Amino acid sequence: MSSTNPGPPRPQRPGRLVSLLLDLSTREAEVRHVEAVGEHFRLVTLAGEGLRGAAWTPGDMVQIILSGATLFGPWELRSYTPLAYEPDTGTTQILGYIHGHGPGSDWIAAANVGTRCRLVGPRYALSLRKAERPAVFFGDETSFSTAVALRETPSGYRGVRFVFEVDSVEDARAVVERFGMGDAVELVAREEGDRHLDELERAVLDTYRSTEATRGILTGKAPSIQRLYKALRAVGVPGRRLTNVAYWAPGKKGL
Repeated sequence: MSSTNPGPPRPQRPGRLVSLLLDLSTREAEVRHVEAVGEHFRLVTLAGEGLRGAAWTPGDMVQIILSGATLFGPWELRSYTPLAYEPDTGTTQILGYIHGHGPGSDWIAAANVGTRCRLVGPRYALSLRKAERPAVFFGDETSFSTAVALRETPSGYRGVRFVFEVDSVEDARAVVERFGMGDAVELVAREEGDRHLDELERAVLDTYRSTEATRGILTGKAPSIQRLYKALRAVGVPGRRLTNVAYWAPGKKGL
């Protein structure tokens, strides 16, 4: 018995007034290219006239509307940090992580050339352009886009060391290799019961000390960020030298 892929969830057709409000507050785009990066990541190129002229700096985020078209919702949105954004051509790229079955993962998995969507933003989330170097960047699968966006800063990856906690080291290496992070990355595999957190803390502290970093950028899972922030403060790193941006927490849809 064969089945067909139903494709990504489609917003219901809005009324005329709602359509006008959506046009004023969102940007319409379509998928122009999809590239598999390892087994669980997809590099999605979005383009459209609505994306032209937007102000964007590395670290800004966009939100994709996955469902909902009435004025008061309900809405289902997921946030992504563009790897790059070209306002002159109306083109941007996001790196989606497919894990389990949720609205975001399902949309990324089903997206193909011609899939249309609406975006909110770009808007400020994290400023990367002025991040001091040397720096240590911590994150997880949800942070890869933000890490890659460092390429769009004047200094690029130069002077940055990366530490990621990941489910699959093999999948993560595919991203590292695809985006040229090279030997500047340390990958720590998650373990049941968070047994890996001691190793993760050591990796971040050792990297901070060995590089004599002047900036720490902590992204990804909220509890991991909290632990690392406390550990860095305990060894004398000033709070003003640490930037914390949680992308998710267990049991919550999004932050």
